[in-house]
Amino acid sequence: MFTKKITIRSAGATLVAIVLLTAQPLRAQSASDTARIDKLEQAVEMLQKQNAQLKAEVSSLKKHPASASAAVVEGPTKTEVVYDGKTYVEKVVPAEKSSADKWKLSTSITEMELYGDVRLRYQYNGGETDNTTVAAPGAGVAGTHDWQERERERYRLRLGLRGTLLDDWFFGLRLETSNNARSTNVTFGDDTASNTPGGGGPFEKNSDVVYVGQAYGGYKGFPDFTFTAGRMPNPLLSTRMVWDPDINPEGLAEQWKHTFVFGGGPPPPPSYSKDGKDGKAVVPAKAPEPWLKIDVFANLAQFVYDDSNPENPLGARATTTANGVGSQLVPNTDAFLCAWQVGARFDFPHIVYFQLAPTLYNYTGNGDTFNIHYQGGDPHLTNAASLAQNQTGINSLLVFDLPAEIGWKAWGLPMRLYGDFATNFEGDDRASAAGQPGQGSQRYTYTIGLGIGQLKKKNDWQIDLWYQHAEQFALDPNLIDDDWFNGQLNIHGVGVTAAYNLSAAVNLTLNYGHGWWYNHNLGTGGSNVAIAINPTDQYNFFTADLNVKF
Repeated sequence: MFTKKITIRSAGATLVAIVLLTAQPLRAQSASDTARIDKLEQAVEMLQKQNAQLKAEVSSLKKHPASASAAVVEGPTKTEVVYDGKTYVEKVVPAEKSSADKWKLSTSITEMELYGDVRLRYQYNGGETDNTTVAAPGAGVAGTHDWQERERERYRLRLGLRGTLLDDWFFGLRLETSNNARSTNVTFGDDTASNTPGGGGPFEKNSDVVYVGQAYGGYKGFPDFTFTAGRMPNPLLSTRMVWDPDINPEGLAEQWKHTFVFGGGPPPPPSYSKDGKDGKAVVPAKAPEPWLKIDVFANLAQFVYDDSNPENPLGARATTTANGVGSQLVPNTDAFLCAWQVGARFDFPHIVYFQLAPTLYNYTGNGDTFNIHYQGGDPHLTNAASLAQNQTGINSLLVFDLPAEIGWKAWGLPMRLYGDFATNFEGDDRASAAGQPGQGSQRYTYTIGLGIGQLKKKNDWQIDLWYQHAEQFALDPNLIDDDWFNGQLNIHGVGVTAAYNLSAAVNLTLNYGHGWWYNHNLGTGGSNVAIAINPTDQYNFFTADLNVKF
């Protein structure tokens, strides 16, 4: 307030001075104006004295700041000022903060996004044994048509940061719970055992640990190309039949995508209406939409599947027993998974779209972890003996995969029909190495599903229903989804998902799946984690999820 007072007085003196300068020529024009000029001069003289007094007061305040004013900060917006025996409160209203004020960014960062999600889940898994198991089992031994069930309350947290840098570089980092490659879930109360590192007890935090789920960088400086390295989101167009969506592979990826547009063109000249000024108003003209857009793409990847350590061991090569039928040399080279995908998406705007992405997967080397030939289990053995056989080997895999999708709108609802077909060209060799030389035809897998609805805004809903058929020697058991059919092969079944958006960022999702044993001459081999049964005669899966995205 004190500052405002000084400003008003100074402005008044300046205004009078301007009036005086304007009045100077009047003195020479007429003697009758002399009295008025005298009054103006007296007024100016008085204002000059007041101005001099104010200058003296300001000078005194500068020389004695402690005695002249005592500022007491009462918060970010209030200050008390004592002047001339009076107390004034000055209120300072801060300017509205922008996003730049909240983050201190490196000058090399041009754009950055913080994102993530939290999920609360109830999960049920149940599996039934077949009728060839022990008739009178003891504790922990599966009996005929015996059920194993698990009920868990779980959560997951994923927190990510991604952005672009100068000169067409980009980066990404995501932290997530659980160290499992195919799950980010943490189970409530699963770490209460006394032998856990934290000592056990209720509400132990031994399993509540955060891991690096993604850490990658890349370059987009060449038109239509993207190069990525690190632990990355899956760069391939795929389905959960082949790839668990939780897996973030490690290695290199090269992507190319180009869009061809047919039809459309620049906007027409602006038109006018009679509702505006002078009877005319410009009506923005819309550019005509193309009648067809074609996205052609190619995705290549070289993932480090298993690092052999060391690559050149001292002395003779080590050997290992291969399913009890001989010995194998332990590989001393790294294992790589290579992917070769080309495809296209044909989009007729607001009518229909169709996409196809044929893909070939091949493996080079076995590493030192997945080197024993895949067995998959034997239905004629007890469950324990069947599970003891190797179910994660990557020998004899050359997989061709063909995911496809077509989408349209009906009655205002987005709809899509999707499917996937895959076969292992080396199915005969894989079956022979597993001790089942007559089962090489078990090399196919496919899925087909229908989706209705789309989740974008509040009150949106979506339903998906599909059927999946997976044979024993068709796919890599380490990559397939481990939820819906327990991460096992030689199982076919149905799945349904129903989701509803409580808000744009919060949704409720229900999942249910049921699977059956397919070929009873073979086991249901795979990396089954939830239910330790092989062969699995029937399998049930159910979850209720509350998802919060930010």
